[in-house]
Amino acid sequence: MQQDFKHTLGFLAGGYQNIARLKGVSLSPYQDLLAPRRFHSLLIGWDAADWAVAMPLLEKGALPNLATLMQGGLHASIASMDPPISPMLWTSIATSRWPIDHGIHGFTEWHEDHMRAVRGTSITAPTFWEVLESSGTPASAVAWWPSHPAQPSLQGAVRISNLAFAEESSWLEEGLLPNVLQPLFEALSIRPEELPAAALASFFPDKELDSKDDVVRSVLKILVHALNVHLAASIAMAAAPGGHISIYFDALDHFKHLAMKYHPPQLSAVTDDDFAKYHFVVEAAYRLHDLFLGTYIEFQPEANIFLISDHGFRSGEERWTALPNHAGAPALEHQFYGMFVAKGPQIPALEQLSGLTLLDIAPMVLATHNLKALPEMAGHLPAYWPTPTQEVVLSSTPQVVEQGRSPQMEEELLDALVKLGYLDAQDRAQGGARLVENGYYLARSLRAQQRPREAWQVLQSLELGPGSPSRYLLLGAALLAESKQFEALAEFVDWVDEDPLAWVKEYYLRLVKVSRGEALVLPERLLKPREDGVLPKEQVVLWGRLLVKAGRWDELDELLHKTDSQAVDILNLRLMLALEREDWLRAMEAALASTEQVFHQPKVHGALAFIFGKLGMSREVNFAKGVYQNMVGETVAPNIIVTGPPRSGTSLAMQLLRAGGIELVTDEKRIADEHNAAGYFEHESIKGWHWDVRWIEEQRGKAMKVVFPLLRKAPLPAGPKLIVVMRRGVQSILQSQRRMANAEGAPLQWEEHDRWEQEYVKHERWWGMEPQAEVVDLVYEELLDAVERGEVLGELAKALKTLSKYCVKTVDISLLKAVVNKDLRRF
Repeated sequence: MQQDFKHTLGFLAGGYQNIARLKGVSLSPYQDLLAPRRFHSLLIGWDAADWAVAMPLLEKGALPNLATLMQGGLHASIASMDPPISPMLWTSIATSRWPIDHGIHGFTEWHEDHMRAVRGTSITAPTFWEVLESSGTPASAVAWWPSHPAQPSLQGAVRISNLAFAEESSWLEEGLLPNVLQPLFEALSIRPEELPAAALASFFPDKELDSKDDVVRSVLKILVHALNVHLAASIAMAAAPGGHISIYFDALDHFKHLAMKYHPPQLSAVTDDDFAKYHFVVEAAYRLHDLFLGTYIEFQPEANIFLISDHGFRSGEERWTALPNHAGAPALEHQFYGMFVAKGPQIPALEQLSGLTLLDIAPMVLATHNLKALPEMAGHLPAYWPTPTQEVVLSSTPQVVEQGRSPQMEEELLDALVKLGYLDAQDRAQGGARLVENGYYLARSLRAQQRPREAWQVLQSLELGPGSPSRYLLLGAALLAESKQFEALAEFVDWVDEDPLAWVKEYYLRLVKVSRGEALVLPERLLKPREDGVLPKEQVVLWGRLLVKAGRWDELDELLHKTDSQAVDILNLRLMLALEREDWLRAMEAALASTEQVFHQPKVHGALAFIFGKLGMSREVNFAKGVYQNMVGETVAPNIIVTGPPRSGTSLAMQLLRAGGIELVTDEKRIADEHNAAGYFEHESIKGWHWDVRWIEEQRGKAMKVVFPLLRKAPLPAGPKLIVVMRRGVQSILQSQRRMANAEGAPLQWEEHDRWEQEYVKHERWWGMEPQAEVVDLVYEELLDAVERGEVLGELAKALKTLSKYCVKTVDISLLKAVVNKDLRRF
């Protein structure tokens, strides 16, 4: 029997007019409300979409509308954020801010005396919709997570919240503005029993539908929700006054959590029967979204269209067939990279688009309207993207007064989160007053921002103890290690169970010993031949990083032979080993493989620029530098680092910078003596294991002394740097070191001479991998000669001119005379 076209997904995806025909609803009463306008920009969100699934479908022609958008447009991967929790991520997209700044820290929140599903009213940072509306551009939004209750628009835009689609229709009252559209949406909304069987059957081709089948029932529920979001979007496009519209679909994420394990190729743990029944669900879900996209392209052919996802999803052999039993476990199925596609009149035709993050979306959308992002927004425009010229002063947004909801209605929302695995039933039963999982998520987010001390403070507030979930304890140990709180770490790891995490406990206890000055001793099992078995990736990564810090390269090589993993962290260890050994081809292979998996690694791209230079690949050098600089963005001031071997004149360089008006990073604990009459200008945090990236970030614009070989092991942040290198004859350095140690009579060994020569070579390689580093060489003997002569010449004159760019005062011969003591030893 021929299928009725009205019963197909292709018809249902046509929008509200088709749904009205299907349901027999007259649109005549609503004609005055529906006068379609042209939109300048669209932002379409597909939760969990990724290229790993999309590309094979594109290749076989299954996603024609996505192919149309890509043709003549831009497409790339986009870096997600940790943790991959949807309300946090989509709010970061809307605000271009990290969760600590925008206020959304999980799926739930505490309100008055009860836990509830997170609300849009809890967002504490301005969204790009507010920026658009303050400029006079209407900004409509459909189903964004979270966005309930619907926020009034200053420009008459349509706002439909994420909870407007709840099965309990009373959520619609606060969920759709303007109110006059509520009767139309309620009349056209599809209920599960109204969905044509043919539409559902398209997810299970050639199979009999079983209404008792849990997968079939779940597909029905997700499909109906997605169709209603699309219905709402088509109504909004017809009723809103144009401008911008954002539309969010969570359906792909739900379809994937349900059926990605059944997607081809078949996993060994999946039965033939289940694979036959459910293998097409994920592909059908992508096809459904492609149909929706085709409708938007048809409705808005001249708009600037952005299609994005917040993260990807595990595929191939990395898929889970059974998840651990704890809150948030579904997020383990997420992958770091999502999809980005853009096309339109204001979308530039770039040859290459790379390094995108979720934080960059809001600035890009605003730029298509010639609007600058707010100064507090953390995202950046890609390289060569047209720079907007118009600044916006935010208008005050009308305050939303929430209505009290019945406990039963709130309970139904929490039930849904428990069923999806995002909320622990026990926490919910206990009232969830502490919202412990939110604290865990926020701590992970702060760690991703490289703020381990603040992350630890958040995690600590969860009242951790021996009975805390292992994922909390592992995060806590990592944060204490990263923030260099080693004595606290020594006590904390006692809470970690010996089994199955004995090796983790062993690692952190060894790390504590090293921080106390003891030699690093590897466990014997790590040094056994490979024939005795490979090691888990996690162990190789942790111990490998410690070996890098200790400069134990041969042992690192042995350790890496104990794993076949091609994970990013392993590849980066291989990269560091190859760089140390000046094996440029292996270094390039490791770096390219690493960035292919996780592109957003500024330091690896910096290393690639250096490696390409060593291999004579000048075009690739420029590209890698451009990628690095685009990722790092603009910073206010550089990190200023004075370096060189001990007794090379680093204290003299610090005096010179201070005289030039630069503040020094020094705690003055090491006082002046006969060897350094003016002082040492050191800081205890730099000399030990107790400094971290965040602390160094706070020293931007100040000069810090980091001698060889500490500099190569320093956790320096990406971004601009001024590196002042003191050079002095190695023979003189060694004699000065002996005098300081009261060992002037000891013979000089050639090995010592060679060691410091090699340190200069290694450090030149290190700062060669910093594309935004400017290096100034100061030769100790030339400084003394210039003061005696009363004149600066040659290379020294060029070096001081460069130094003057960073100083308040000009660094010239008069400044040198004020600083350099003529009686300094020359040896």
